[in-house]
Amino acid sequence: MLVKVMLYLVLALVWVGLTSEVTLPAFVTGIIIGIIIMKIYGERSLRSLQINVRHIWPLIQLFFIFAYELLVANLTVLVKVFSPKLNIKPGIIKVPIDIEGPFWITTLANMVTLTPGTLTVEVSADNKFFYVHCLNIDNEASVISSIKDTFEKKILEVYKP
Repeated sequence: MLVKVMLYLVLALVWVGLTSEVTLPAFVTGIIIGIIIMKIYGERSLRSLQINVRHIWPLIQLFFIFAYELLVANLTVLVKVFSPKLNIKPGIIKVPIDIEGPFWITTLANMVTLTPGTLTVEVSADNKFFYVHCLNIDNEASVISSIKDTFEKKILEVYKP
């Protein structure tokens, strides 16, 4: 039930953002649209998610970690783009993952992709690793540990029972 309420609120906020109307009617419309979307597409997939009250704090922390990493990555890419000499070493690295379940693997892959300078290219068939294209790879181990120590570690806290 908590997951449904959180998703309805997120979908309502997305609706408010898309319409650029920060009003109560726009928010209520977003909730109604969210309920309709969840009734059509999401009821079956929500049954497998076991999130309860003790998972809220790690979920909030995950949001702020993602926001921080997003800000830092944007600034890093901005500096790279506007520097007189384009000093980058792009490449694809193999990142092992410990999380399980399609929802959480997709969440991690999307967080990596949404962070500027990185793009999840493919998830392995056995869901044990994925390939990430990076704008700049100075040290492959540090990129892998950055993903595992920030996003993956917090996602593990969110979904572990």
